[in-house]
Amino acid sequence: MSDSKSSASETVSEEADIPDIAAKIDRYRKSMEAKLDGWRIHPWKEHNRDWEPRLQIFHLDQGAGNYTTPNLDRRNNPQHLWQDLEEALGEEVPSKPYQRLILLEGMDPRVAEALSIKLNIPPEFWLTHYRGDGELRPLNPSGGEYTSSTYWKVRASMRLPIVWNKDISTAKRFSPFIGSCYRGSVFSTPGEKFLDSYTHVSFWGKYTANGWIALVLMDVSVGFLVPWDKPDSETPGFFLLQAADRDFIPYFPKNLYAIVGPQSSESSGISPYAVSLWDMVIQAYEKEAIITTDDPFSATTIIRNFIFLKCESSIDQVYGVRNTILVSRGEDRWNPLSIPFQDRNHALGRNEEIAAEYQELRVWRRRLQHMHFLFRHISQAFRCNDNEYLHAQTDKTLRVLSVQESRRWTNLLEHIRFIDGLISENMAMYAQRAAMEEAFTSRSQPYDTRRQSEAANERAAAAAANRMARSSAQLVKIATVAVLCAVAASVFSMNGGFAAGERFFFVYGCVALPLTVVLLCWAIQKDSTEWRRERGTNEQGIRASEEPGYQQRTGTEYETDEDYNVSGDDYNASGDDYSISDNESVDRAIDCGAAIWDSRSVLYEGTTLEEKRCHSWELFSDDHRGKE
Repeated sequence: MSDSKSSASETVSEEADIPDIAAKIDRYRKSMEAKLDGWRIHPWKEHNRDWEPRLQIFHLDQGAGNYTTPNLDRRNNPQHLWQDLEEALGEEVPSKPYQRLILLEGMDPRVAEALSIKLNIPPEFWLTHYRGDGELRPLNPSGGEYTSSTYWKVRASMRLPIVWNKDISTAKRFSPFIGSCYRGSVFSTPGEKFLDSYTHVSFWGKYTANGWIALVLMDVSVGFLVPWDKPDSETPGFFLLQAADRDFIPYFPKNLYAIVGPQSSESSGISPYAVSLWDMVIQAYEKEAIITTDDPFSATTIIRNFIFLKCESSIDQVYGVRNTILVSRGEDRWNPLSIPFQDRNHALGRNEEIAAEYQELRVWRRRLQHMHFLFRHISQAFRCNDNEYLHAQTDKTLRVLSVQESRRWTNLLEHIRFIDGLISENMAMYAQRAAMEEAFTSRSQPYDTRRQSEAANERAAAAAANRMARSSAQLVKIATVAVLCAVAASVFSMNGGFAAGERFFFVYGCVALPLTVVLLCWAIQKDSTEWRRERGTNEQGIRASEEPGYQQRTGTEYETDEDYNVSGDDYNASGDDYSISDNESVDRAIDCGAAIWDSRSVLYEGTTLEEKRCHSWELFSDDHRGKE
């Protein structure tokens, strides 16, 4: 009889507390809306979204397979949602431990408000998860900081397929939203299939009279992209992020993962980097029993394992050999100094390529360092470096699992440092390579300058000689015209009537002067035409000689690269007797070629001295190579 009275009184008190709970939820909602005021898109603001939250509660004290799924269809009613949560959590029994794990995917405002009142969660818990770039530092009344048994927040790598419902023509900047949570800014190119981002995971632990309740909040694996230049566009918009299937395997995976049960013949392959965290951990918690203690942190063993797999697979997938060593093109790797002599501009292009590849390595290294910072934070949040926590485990199996987890994170961080060292060494090699090519180009500049100066001097001398010859020819023509005038004067002066002052003297002017003018105009026009043509040819030749890669003219042929390749094997400064390590050696080599020329001069009669010197260099090269 007394029991029935006590139960009735408890029912009445619970019904009386429901309005008070509704008032608390309403005050909490207003507090969150005030804190998020100024953000255009956030969970507490009504907007069109293409996802639904998922909630599951596991009764870990009752073994594997004991869980409940609250009905969230009535979550807009605070009283109904509170009753559904209370029913799913169950009542505490004084004689048994009370251990509950709540898994929530997606930050739904109504569910978040009810859980906050139930577990005494501050609004800052949801704010830090929404913003993504910070974390909560919970403190006790004396100013001391709580451990990971109360709160931790980490970011794990995630890859989401992109659905382009509208084409873009060029690379564009977007603001990604995972669920309703803002996740920074990204650049995406047309046709890009995936978005590499992070899934945020937040933990909150609450001690009760006989145990604890642990909450793990995970990002939903869908979202959308908002154009950076159109922040007020309709959501979710044309650019969507969808969840990958559990069996999804990205292109060219480095490592393959398969879940194999020890007592079952069934197995399934997964890609931790691409599959959502919720899909992986739910099946594990539904089938596997875990070892728990009086610490709510022990409830997250499976979650921590899959977070590690996502981080490890992201390193294997993103940082392969290509991003650490093989960046240059094959021909540039095997022939780093094979620059054609006639194309010195190629060296400048190569330097630009090296600078671009160096910049690419720098970006990859910066991303790797950022991931190292995140993974180091995860290992600290998971107590991998907490020796006191490791030695405090009384259960032998749990202690072994904790040591293995700590060792895995230590090895992963060491592997990241090793990759960072490879990239750093490769960047140093790029710097040395650029310095070598710059020195090689600088060494070749004196030879280019010498040949350009010689060519310019030769053409200037030829132009001066042409001008002198042209002047002489003009004088001869003028003298020839003057002879005509003298002949005409002598002819007409034979008769006295044609003498100066006589009445027929005008005949001399009518004959001699027009003829003289016509001949002078013809001579001047012909000379000016030839002069303009030769001047244009000379100027083009001088401009060509000043450009890199000018080749001297020798008859109808041009000297080849090998004739002046001072870095080749044929004329190595440390090799044969005919080495040309400096200008003096070049002159000696030309003299040797001149001797060969003298022996063959009968075959080249009528050539100029300059042609002999140029051909002597070719003969020297041919004889040195053992050719005809």
